[in-house]
Amino acid sequence: MSLVTVLLRLALSVIFAAAGVTKLSDPPGTRAAVENFGAPPSLAQALAILLPIAELVIAMGLLVTDTAGASALAALVLLSVFLVAISVNLARGRTHDCHCFGQIYSRPIGRPTLVRNLLFAAGAAFVFWQSRIAGNANILSTLADLTLNQFLWLVGAILFALSLLVYGLRGRQAAHSHAGAHLQGLPLESAAPQFELNAYQGGIVSLADLLGPGKPVLLIFTNPTCGPCVSLFGEIKDWQDAHSDHLTIGVLSFGTIKENFVNVARNDLGQLLLQQKREVAEMYGANATPTAVVVNPEGRIASQLAAGADEIRELLTKVVGTATNSNHHHRH
Repeated sequence: MSLVTVLLRLALSVIFAAAGVTKLSDPPGTRAAVENFGAPPSLAQALAILLPIAELVIAMGLLVTDTAGASALAALVLLSVFLVAISVNLARGRTHDCHCFGQIYSRPIGRPTLVRNLLFAAGAAFVFWQSRIAGNANILSTLADLTLNQFLWLVGAILFALSLLVYGLRGRQAAHSHAGAHLQGLPLESAAPQFELNAYQGGIVSLADLLGPGKPVLLIFTNPTCGPCVSLFGEIKDWQDAHSDHLTIGVLSFGTIKENFVNVARNDLGQLLLQQKREVAEMYGANATPTAVVVNPEGRIASQLAAGADEIRELLTKVVGTATNSNHHHRH
């Protein structure tokens, strides 16, 4: 039984360490995830720092004999909080990205998220229970007492787990590469595909409507459960307010009003249009989110696709600068 407990401690330590490190390496994504789970915006920044630190402290504590029981209890409490937050969000129909392991692994929350955290919580509860009835075993001495067969089985299990991890990461990288390879977009100066979409605020909005004021249009293709998109929504609202004289910004998401409610309500987004799936994005070749493209006032493609927050910011800077210079020339 001590060997099982030791292995669970090691596994939980690796899980919490990975979760903590990956969250710390992506502060904007972590903050967005914390807010999506229902934390007040005023506390989101602090929680985005404290949460991964707590996970790292738990990970280290599980490795130390004297603190293993207390760390297992802390892990159980934290996982219980996660379970409640996940359950509440699912009950409300909210399926944003969990951001469980930062940018390495972030999927919309669902039953698999709930089951995974239940299993982790069960493991933490078992470790804590064993610490109460049998004390905490020393990891090194327990592993040193393994028989040859036990040692070989353990090595085999570790290698198998690592192979699954590597396979999963390679598959994720291949998917990103595959998506990136298709982000060619439409030729410059080609006619921008026309569309008519339901607006979140009501009514139907077309590309012609967006071009009506005679300004370039920045189309940003997003996803209601995409972590990087969620992080960008606050900035998009600022852009819509700051650059309305020179540029029209249209956000094209998909899904239902309910699925997009949190993002719109929290960021007071303007001009959010809803595709049924990704039909308009596919016409523009925007096979990843977030992705943006500029359409000039004549309704023609005026930029290459910009994929990701950094490229979109660069594209915005260019188009705003161009529009500003153009206005200056017209005045003179």
